[in-house]
Amino acid sequence: MDQPGRFTDRIQSQSRGRDEQDRANHRAHQAFHHPRTSLGGMGHWIRTAGILTPLIIGEFIKDPDRRWRAVRIATVATTLISEGLYTHKVQRERDRARECEYELMS
Repeated sequence: MDQPGRFTDRIQSQSRGRDEQDRANHRAHQAFHHPRTSLGGMGHWIRTAGILTPLIIGEFIKDPDRRWRAVRIATVATTLISEGLYTHKVQRERDRARECEYELMS
């Protein structure tokens, strides 16, 4: 049987190494370390506009029915623009992947 303290020392030393490795892996996978994972600056500004639109519309349109209609239209518009940007990004990535496959095949 192990002497008192030896087992716990061994477990602690193993978990310390694993924690350091987990932290390193976590840092490597955070999105802001890899800006290619986002839609970039344009996507950020479109999302920000979508978030701020109800506030701006509320300041300029006082009629509640017209205001609600404008907010719905703005929400749909910003969503469509954001999804369009994402679709364009995915299409470019697929095209690049096909080009790489074609180059490897040739």
